[in-house]
Amino acid sequence: MSTIRTKSQRPARTYTTGPVTRALRWFTVLSTLGITAWLLVRYPSLPDTVATHFGPSGEADDWGPRWSLLVVAGIMVVLSLALAAMSTRPRGFNYPAEITDGNAQAMYREGERLLVWTALWMQVPYFGIVWAVLASGGGPLLAVGLVGLIGASIVGIVRMVRAARAQS
Repeated sequence: MSTIRTKSQRPARTYTTGPVTRALRWFTVLSTLGITAWLLVRYPSLPDTVATHFGPSGEADDWGPRWSLLVVAGIMVVLSLALAAMSTRPRGFNYPAEITDGNAQAMYREGERLLVWTALWMQVPYFGIVWAVLASGGGPLLAVGLVGLIGASIVGIVRMVRAARAQS
């Protein structure tokens, strides 16, 4: 019979993060900062009213104050950097299965990957939004990014469930 452990009682992380996961985490951080820098550089030249919503065809269908772009940028920077930072501490995540001595490292690895891929896919709609507002393009990236986010979530959860079964 296993006992349920609190997060602080879980086994320590001992695995080494793979080079692809590390590279994707850094790419996410750099792309977040790059997209935000592009927006900030162009911000002074934007009109007082900018597109704030885009329909399925990628065409703007709602307008608002240009400062609303700063809100979007702030939210995206905070979310992206927080996900990248949290991905380095998988011991404290909520998992779809009990963490045991036998499955902890596999579960931690899959939890880390899930957060890294989620943060990475968030950059696609962020880039699409900024591109759509600044250069009248990028609308399709919103849909591609949302599909990528859903896909990353599904794949990540499936991989965690498999890791729990394989190691228990």
